[in-house]
Amino acid sequence: MPAYKYQTKDGKTKWYANFYYTDWLGEKKHKCKRGFDTKGSAKEYERLFLDKYSKSPTILFSSLAGNYMEDMDSRLKPTTLKGKRYIVETKLLPYFGKMQICDIDADLVRRWQNSLIDYRNEKGEPYAETYLHSINSQLSAVFNYAVKYYKLGTNPCYIAGSIGKSRAEEMNFWTKEEFEHTMQFEQKPSYIVAFKLLFYSGMREGELLALTPEDFPRDTAIVDVNKNYAVVDGIEYFLTPKTKRSIRKITIPDSIHAEVLEFIDSMCLEPEERIFYFKKGGLYSEFKRMIKRSGDKEIRVHDLRHSHVAMLVNMGFAIEEISRRLGHDSIKTTWDTYSHLYPGTDRELAQRIEVVIKKEQEASSVAENEDDGIVVDMVPGSPLGQISQHALTTAEQQGNEHIRKNNKNIFIKYGIDIESEMVYGYKLETYLDLIAFGDAIIQTISSFKPSATLKDLIMAMYSDAISSCELSQGSLKNLDQFMVDTTIPKYSKLYGIGGK
Repeated sequence: MPAYKYQTKDGKTKWYANFYYTDWLGEKKHKCKRGFDTKGSAKEYERLFLDKYSKSPTILFSSLAGNYMEDMDSRLKPTTLKGKRYIVETKLLPYFGKMQICDIDADLVRRWQNSLIDYRNEKGEPYAETYLHSINSQLSAVFNYAVKYYKLGTNPCYIAGSIGKSRAEEMNFWTKEEFEHTMQFEQKPSYIVAFKLLFYSGMREGELLALTPEDFPRDTAIVDVNKNYAVVDGIEYFLTPKTKRSIRKITIPDSIHAEVLEFIDSMCLEPEERIFYFKKGGLYSEFKRMIKRSGDKEIRVHDLRHSHVAMLVNMGFAIEEISRRLGHDSIKTTWDTYSHLYPGTDRELAQRIEVVIKKEQEASSVAENEDDGIVVDMVPGSPLGQISQHALTTAEQQGNEHIRKNNKNIFIKYGIDIESEMVYGYKLETYLDLIAFGDAIIQTISSFKPSATLKDLIMAMYSDAISSCELSQGSLKNLDQFMVDTTIPKYSKLYGIGGK
């Protein structure tokens, strides 16, 4: 990696880098860069440049992260990309930037995690558990990219485990009475209409700020949610909503509909103009000022969405109806977020599970009496009793191959030799039926502590992961990462399995 000296016209000594590289199309290219003050800086430029095109685990983390962000630039929305870039630049690069990725092991990751856990700001406050989880997930995503494209043997985050929590434990919201009381302290018409829409429709802030007059038909009390407004680095964007199901029509009270139309008319807006001229920052600031004037309980603007759900739950609406109204991509997302608002449902869930268990036990009993049937005995107390072997569907074959090939090393790290002890071909859909009603079912499965067999354990873990990743039976995208970040550590502790 030589560097070359030359003289400028004014007699100064400079250095230049001159080298060849192979681009991503496999074509050999020449590169020459002049103007360096030192030989070392010229050589460093060449090294960093070649790093960008390297497909080796000797690449610096800073170069890997740069390539990863460049790849994500074409795949993510500007808002998502901005958040990802901030974490990479402020939380990952300062610690790992100058290291070769092959030298970053689980121990280093654990030390980095501990520094985040121990962090306190000037007020003595730590990072939120959800933020810790998000930071760790970004590091894991970069290493997954390295495993796939840079021949890195394994993701060190898998062994180090996760930190933080994917969801906040507490949820703040207002009752209808609390909302109406606080609204008495807001005088600006635009914010009055905005806050009422958020509370009575449950839409997201970005969806609200993207609304135009044409989204409110005159003859029907609905709002057509079809876009999302965001500002990134001073540039305004009208983006597609968060999920496909976020494109929806929300019914609103007639009085709120009339109030919106009256406000639109007073502003003399064109059909495609934004109704609310402010940005998120203005919305948040005015909301805080209103609460301060009222002296009421503090919540965030986003908590108006939670308040809407709490109101609907209290009115007796079903979770399916609420999920559609919120624009969630699945009912499970709604249940995972708001199940605690449904008092008394645990008993109902347990009863529904019992029905599934009895049906499975009856099916197993029939299979046991058939001459050509093969019955696999489970340990007494297992939630499923006995499971019959059967012809595998394509989805089950795919799942079994995934377990056998992709997760062998992961399970070995946790003391499980799946080659000798894993039993394939048992009914995945039975477990999926059990977990379909929410996280409470996982607690039922895991309550059979040391008596569950290894196949019970592994299938329960996969059911847990599949449920939490919101995967269809044959879809295994992102399952590995969730298994190692969350499910394996959880069940390892539960069953007393040792691990590194």
